[in-house]
Amino acid sequence: MKNYFAKKQKIKPSSIRSTVNTEAFGRLTYRGVLIDFGETLAYVDEVAFREYEKALAVALKKCGYKRRLRDVDCALASVYMESSKGELRTPAEFWNLMLANLKIPEQSELPEILQAIRNNHEITMWKLYDNVPATLSILHKKYKMALVSNCAVGTDKLINSLGLAGFFDCMILSFQIGVRKPDKSMYLEALRCLRLEANECVFIADEISDLEGAREMELKTVLVRQGSNTFQDAKDMNFKPDFQIDYISEVTKIL
Repeated sequence: MKNYFAKKQKIKPSSIRSTVNTEAFGRLTYRGVLIDFGETLAYVDEVAFREYEKALAVALKKCGYKRRLRDVDCALASVYMESSKGELRTPAEFWNLMLANLKIPEQSELPEILQAIRNNHEITMWKLYDNVPATLSILHKKYKMALVSNCAVGTDKLINSLGLAGFFDCMILSFQIGVRKPDKSMYLEALRCLRLEANECVFIADEISDLEGAREMELKTVLVRQGSNTFQDAKDMNFKPDFQIDYISEVTKIL
């Protein structure tokens, strides 16, 4: 999961094109698939997210702390990033840091109130892309599968709630590992859990920066051109993945 709470420029899929021989790609033998979560398998509904932020602001106001919606948005973005690095391991730590960012004294009950709001909104805020369960079901029958995601504390519960956990042999989540992709530790941990070598695996994601890290590990790379963060944090704007698809459901055509 990325930092969805920051504003980013959407990159049109047509701005990058594949030059890969799909038949050659398909002839290679793979045993494992590593796949990203946010904007690869699922995305955040903007309207639902704003309702979530409004609910947080209302809760703060009821407790005597009136804050602008913009400030709540900025605080969430900052805390999400810290949590995804493994700096915050519990929901209480997550919310207490957000309160600190909003210059609100540390509370005993308020974090529980805010976490309850997150629990109520999260499952409706996140939407799966079309045919994700069917696509993962096909892949799971053919390959060992690892979910490799930059995400905040609690995302494991979300993935379970979305019905995705059963498709994966392991889940490598940055808040648990303590580093974010493209740090090689994320890919190495996935390979260790799958008991496979890098040249036996493919990594699928919507961000070039994640694919750059995967290529350094000698994983084959597939770019899904459906997210809004394609070039976010990319080192090489001319990076060419081994293959590109417009939608995650198309991955079964090449694997």
